[in-house]
Amino acid sequence: MSPRPWPGTAQILPELLSWASTRRWFPLKSGPAPQASTTRVVVDAELAPGVHDLVLALPRPSQGEAATGATADAAAGTDGATGVEDVLLHVPLVAEDADALPGLTGPKEDAQAAGFVLADGTSAIVDAPHPPAFWQAWAAAAIAAGSTLSEQAATAIIQRAERLHVTTGEQSNTSVILPAPTAGPGRDPAAVPPEDLATGDLIVKLFRVLAPGRNPDVEVSVALARSGWDRVRTPVAWSVLELPGTGQDGQAATADGAVATTFVPQATDGFELFCSLAGSDDGEGGSRRLLATGLARDLGATTAQMHSYLATSLGVSEPASPAELRRGLAQRAHWALAEVPSLQERLPGLADHVAQVLDAVAALDRLEMATRVHGDYHLGQTLHEDQDPGRWYVLDFEGEPLRPLADRRRPDQPLRDVAGMLRSFDYAAAVGQARDPRWLEAVREAFTAGYRQVRPAGTAAARHRA
Repeated sequence: MSPRPWPGTAQILPELLSWASTRRWFPLKSGPAPQASTTRVVVDAELAPGVHDLVLALPRPSQGEAATGATADAAAGTDGATGVEDVLLHVPLVAEDADALPGLTGPKEDAQAAGFVLADGTSAIVDAPHPPAFWQAWAAAAIAAGSTLSEQAATAIIQRAERLHVTTGEQSNTSVILPAPTAGPGRDPAAVPPEDLATGDLIVKLFRVLAPGRNPDVEVSVALARSGWDRVRTPVAWSVLELPGTGQDGQAATADGAVATTFVPQATDGFELFCSLAGSDDGEGGSRRLLATGLARDLGATTAQMHSYLATSLGVSEPASPAELRRGLAQRAHWALAEVPSLQERLPGLADHVAQVLDAVAALDRLEMATRVHGDYHLGQTLHEDQDPGRWYVLDFEGEPLRPLADRRRPDQPLRDVAGMLRSFDYAAAVGQARDPRWLEAVREAFTAGYRQVRPAGTAAARHRA
């Protein structure tokens, strides 16, 4: 299947906006329907004939148009102080034959998930993750730009694009799995390109909403891989888009458009694993309890390794003062207690306990050096390798999606990640319906013990569990 001639971006824009607004990844569902007259085409790059990488600037809804301002701010990855008043939507497209859509989706998927047919019936405009032509052109462009850690793996993207699989579960991005070739009866290994054979399964994440500046998921993963840490999915190629007029004072800026990484196929989601262990706990000294604490200890050690490598690869900076940290934590605590008054009813003395912890923070002499952190660290951001009991992988370094990009890239206290993981164990205990309350205490203690074993300095605050 070869792409058709491009019909012209201006001509398809009204139909494109109508289709895009129905997609799960469209960020402005609470606002008015997008209009071509108020949409600006920021990027229209032809990667190959009929293959275009598009970035559209959509006006940010006013407070009266949207239920909250958080949706647009989160989508733009910024706040009004940056001067960026538009939401930048990444919608790469491929022009195909009008009857192409049904062949690009799964048997239980609506063909409209892959794109739309122009009203004149001449062509289908296909969402770029679905047709092989886009990924072949994308990988070739990454190789030409030098945006690769493994040119061999980037070349494998070109060779295996015909057997891609678009995942369907994501809310804000789109991921595509590019499986390695499989052996089978009658398959001649000599007919498979060596780059394809030498590279395992790959997964490509296409970022749907962009913000000027490096995406932490690309920036941090590349830095960790270059430093030699093998507990991240190794980035093999990525794309950087030029965004005219989107930087400070209307200057040009750049943003990461997509990233291809190695895939971990034989692994278990960390949250699902600990929910299962909580539900099947057999008490102190039991085999399931020992398995849970052993895995938690290994995860704590992996977390400490991550922080050490982040400090080495991306540097450290002077921390905020304990008083400043206390003020920030107090604001979050007061907001949470006001939003959910039942917390104090269910946990008598909670406000007093929070005040004691805040006072303990303020009494510290100083905080440890600030580094880049994961920023949204919980069990669901980890994978446990099935074939290696002690091996954990850490995923998705984008940070909290509702925070502005500048905040997500700002150095912070590593123990913020520790606190996030300790909260996650609490959720796993609740969802998994742990019968013994000591299960939660045991896995938390094991996690912090594993962390302190690798990073003993500056971890005393980990004992103030979130």
